[in-house]
Amino acid sequence: MKPKQEKIIYPVQSSFKILKYTVPYFDMQYHYHQDYELVYIEKGSGLRYIGNSIHKFQDGDMVLIGPDLAHVWINYKKYHTEKPELRAEAVVLQFSGDLFSSMTDLPEFALIRALLQKARCGIHIVGPIRTRIAGYLEQCLESRGIGKIIQLLNILDTLSRKKELVLLNPQDCAAAAGYRDKRIDAVYHFVLSNFNRNICTRDAASVAHMEESAFCRFLKEKTRKTFTQLLNETRINHACQLLCETDLAVGQIAFECGFNTFANFYRQFKKYTGVTPGEYRK
Repeated sequence: MKPKQEKIIYPVQSSFKILKYTVPYFDMQYHYHQDYELVYIEKGSGLRYIGNSIHKFQDGDMVLIGPDLAHVWINYKKYHTEKPELRAEAVVLQFSGDLFSSMTDLPEFALIRALLQKARCGIHIVGPIRTRIAGYLEQCLESRGIGKIIQLLNILDTLSRKKELVLLNPQDCAAAAGYRDKRIDAVYHFVLSNFNRNICTRDAASVAHMEESAFCRFLKEKTRKTFTQLLNETRINHACQLLCETDLAVGQIAFECGFNTFANFYRQFKKYTGVTPGEYRK
């Protein structure tokens, strides 16, 4: 999918935008813009594409996206044809990076400044913190004037202090101030360069100059993924790209992406995307 640039138009006499959508299914295009965006899925399930990451989403999913990071939410087929009574609901908050430009250099904004830097990679917000953020979003929808700004600051302040944040494209954030780890950089570079070969955890541990058991703990702590999950996700992301941009046979794509058997490719593809390769291409 090739993303399209979108320009966000803010309401008159408002410095940012917050809306609640209730639709049969999400029908947005794969797009990007220069603004930050917090998306809370109240109801709905399907596939979420943010940058190079592809993940399933369901009720309660919440992400923070930075400028110029392409994204789209696509509901499963049942929302279009099988069960017309299903609805998709989301709260979307958008704001410009210039909104707090006069304050981001203040010491009190240090944590928020770091949060916004990480948002450029895409942040998946998990854990109990989502309930608190959802409450602030609801109050923001109902507030007027300075009350709306206060709720936005509450959201950013709360997110900046919590650990239940997962980077969706950590390989693109090597330059993020204060979050660089050369071992992670090396592992991602190794995986992206060799995912079409038969590689294993021991190979990646060697690249990181660590014992295999220590490496497994390190990778899980940094990415919340095992090496096998990271490798398969990279392979499936590449397969999705080939399915969209080429006419290669599905079996050929499986071997191009490093899968030794078509059965394993088929199983892993459906696990990560929720659909078969043929359905995805359609």
